[in-house]
Amino acid sequence: MKNFLKYLLILPPALLCCIAVILSHQKKQPAADQIQAATESDRSAWLMLQGWNGELLYSRPVTVPEEFPESYAEYVNLQLRLRLPLEQYAGRHGVVYTYQLENSDLYAELLTADGMLIGAQCYYPEEHITRNMKGHKIT
Repeated sequence: MKNFLKYLLILPPALLCCIAVILSHQKKQPAADQIQAATESDRSAWLMLQGWNGELLYSRPVTVPEEFPESYAEYVNLQLRLRLPLEQYAGRHGVVYTYQLENSDLYAELLTADGMLIGAQCYYPEEHITRNMKGHKIT
């Protein structure tokens, strides 16, 4: 009986702490449609939130496909996991910014449209070239 009372007294405060931690973490993450990427400082800040510093190499205009072929499945799923609204921008024009990540062989691509971040990926350049040559271009 003593153990039951001990758990009864400990469990509610422990649950409240867990809920508070979860809710405070969710508030720090911006909603997907609120990640600003109109400026270089916006994009650099998002990279830093992901734990990266990078140097912008170049940017290029792109058009997000109207429909995503099967070869885009991995990329689309990545955007869903990142909570980025890629599919909402189907058929729209955007810009891809390519960064070389500091202290790494990785590159990062940030896909933007209307000043918002709508897609992102990191990759090793040699693997990206091979993937593109096989007809699996994902950006």
